[in-house]
Amino acid sequence: MKNKVFIAMTAAMAMAALTACGDSGTSAAKSKATECANGLSAECLQGSWSLIGIAPISTDSANPGAGDILTDYNYSAAPGVMTFNEDGTFQFDVPQGAPEGLKTVDCNPVYGTWTVSEASLSLKSTVNGVCLGQSKITVTPLIKPEGAVIKMSLGALWLMENVTDQVDLKSTTTEVFTISAN
Repeated sequence: MKNKVFIAMTAAMAMAALTACGDSGTSAAKSKATECANGLSAECLQGSWSLIGIAPISTDSANPGAGDILTDYNYSAAPGVMTFNEDGTFQFDVPQGAPEGLKTVDCNPVYGTWTVSEASLSLKSTVNGVCLGQSKITVTPLIKPEGAVIKMSLGALWLMENVTDQVDLKSTTTEVFTISAN
């Protein structure tokens, strides 16, 4: 009889231990707002960001980043998508409203690699970058919450540089991306 009680208690303890181990692997995923709370990080970038448009780079020190999206370059109805993968690769799909020349098979999608070092993001195209003005860029993006989304102002035009021939526009605007804060 003592052996049966001992076996039953041992089995119960083993089940409790297995249940406890099983619970440790089911922790809730962090929200993007939490991952991006301190600004740029690899963890914050991972995921699919919507390119909603091009905006003037804000010179207002109280509200750095991007100004309002320029009407001619507002892609929010059919945004481009920049997917940052955990393995350090990315894929950028051009917005539907972009000029036809950027939607050709040689320019879309653009593939490449990315790295984060302190406050800098380095991007390098590896495939279909023929429509980019330069094959690589290092920027200091501004990432901040705005309601239900996290907004990222790249700080430059890179992927969409060839949407315009205006040199002054190229040097004073930024690509603007969003991702759900959840």
